[in-house]
Amino acid sequence: MKKFFCEKCFEDKECTYKEKIKKEIIDNIEIEYLEKYYVCNECGEKIYGDMFDYNIHEANKKLREHTGLITVEEIKEISEKYNIGLKPLSLVLGLGEITITRYINGQNPTQENSELLKAVLNNPHLYEMFLLGNKEKITEIAFRKSLGKTKQLELSNEHSKIYNIALYIVNKLEEITPLSLQKILYFADGLSHIFLNGQLFLEQPEAWSRGPVYREIYDCFSYYKGDSINYKDLLKDYNFNLNNEEKEYLNEILINFGCYNGNILKEMTHLTDPWLKTREGLKEDEPSNRIIDKENIDDYFDKICTDYKINNIKDIQKYSNDLFKKATEKIFE
Repeated sequence: MKKFFCEKCFEDKECTYKEKIKKEIIDNIEIEYLEKYYVCNECGEKIYGDMFDYNIHEANKKLREHTGLITVEEIKEISEKYNIGLKPLSLVLGLGEITITRYINGQNPTQENSELLKAVLNNPHLYEMFLLGNKEKITEIAFRKSLGKTKQLELSNEHSKIYNIALYIVNKLEEITPLSLQKILYFADGLSHIFLNGQLFLEQPEAWSRGPVYREIYDCFSYYKGDSINYKDLLKDYNFNLNNEEKEYLNEILINFGCYNGNILKEMTHLTDPWLKTREGLKEDEPSNRIIDKENIDDYFDKICTDYKINNIKDIQKYSNDLFKKATEKIFE
């Protein structure tokens, strides 16, 4: 029993908890749910008390099940899956700012809005279109966080090779910033042409002012900015989709390049011909999305292997050590 204010007695009274199956018509549709309420022990008046919200929620839940409307749980899943708050999600989807919040609190969505929410639930590419189209309606950090999780979801679903390699690197180094990750991917890709009899992955980097950048990976992790990437929060394939030869090769790359911080690695990439040639005619800090051609990367690293007499995977150290020396000299000149 609990005490509630009884409107008939007009004072607080002891009330007994009750429940029964109730039939109710909502929007011309008859639904059935378990109603919970109290009864005043003195006059028998029905009192909903702290069960008021529960009954509204249950009634609307049954209506959603009957009509096929999206459920509260599915809406929450959208918010969690794409790492976005309820208000920003409403704005991204072109709805009123508090529309999604009302749905979470029990209000039934329109059929049109329900179909929209169902469509983006399991289609990250569709959600990304809305996100990009309405990015100006939300904060930059909210946009970056949501885009990052969306890209991770897309690449994870596609078993993307470059994404799996990025995950492997993040897992191995434990503390690595997005800047460092981009530069290690660049060296790993370039030298793979020599040691793996083919490219490690197909994606081509862009010649940004801060060095080579793989756009897909940038979108995945840019919201970390200068902080280390948290491996535990990432969507992943725990097998990394890599064979033993590739893992052995990547381990050697990490030994020789993973020991340097992001700024050193950036300067090291600035000494490589493919990046320099692609940025010819551009100012030092001028933005650019020019693609660094794979053929230029292959030609450069072929020459590196000849110049440094790199005959086996351990010889990579000769190149990385010399590059580090030149990069530090450039920094402190």
